[in-house]
Amino acid sequence: MLVVFSVIFFVLRFYGQSFGYNVDVLVSDLGGLTYLYSTVGTIFAIFAAFVIVSESQDWNTLVNASKNEVSEIRELLSWSKKLSPALAEKFSQNIKSYLDSVIQDEWKVLEKGNKNTKTENSLLPFHNLISDAFKENPELGGVLFTTFNNILGYRFTRTEYSFQPLPKILKFTVFFVDIVLILLSFLIGVRNIALDYIFMICIVTLCSVIMMVIEDLDNPLKPGEWHLKPDGYQNLLNSINLQIK
Repeated sequence: MLVVFSVIFFVLRFYGQSFGYNVDVLVSDLGGLTYLYSTVGTIFAIFAAFVIVSESQDWNTLVNASKNEVSEIRELLSWSKKLSPALAEKFSQNIKSYLDSVIQDEWKVLEKGNKNTKTENSLLPFHNLISDAFKENPELGGVLFTTFNNILGYRFTRTEYSFQPLPKILKFTVFFVDIVLILLSFLIGVRNIALDYIFMICIVTLCSVIMMVIEDLDNPLKPGEWHLKPDGYQNLLNSINLQIK
């Protein structure tokens, strides 16, 4: 991006008159251009700030939902161990099955914006298990029921926020104003080529970084600075496997 911009910048500076681009004319006509340019910059800043704050809140909600889900699954496993060995083993096996499905299947499916019925189906046996727990120990069954409901709630939040793209019109508007801001920077005439280049390269870099941040936050399951991984689920699964051995 910066290389392409630099090529365009120096071509316009040295050969711009052939295309009708004259820095001296732009300097003499500067007048209200700076005011208009600052207006466009303010509009871009407002849109970008709104999008980044909104996406950051979604990211925090997603991370918290994932952590809380793992914590509740761990609680479900701990309480289930107080049941009879046979029933406790069934809980352990079903929890393993669910964790494995989340790690191996659901993460990739959610990244593409789809829902994983296989992982949802792995939760169905818990209804019968909790019913059996009620028969064996009503008080403990109530605790397991509440914990399982919490898991379902956090899972719903996690899956909803894993792929919740920005409205296309909003994303297009931010991208459009970003491009306009860069293009209009060529109309701010500066005689000193070094100062002009530094000024414009900073604008391009800033606009590019803002769009990269928005794109990264908008895809939380894809590799990037804001990348949610199933590490918590994997660690819990590894812990269960070690206990079984």
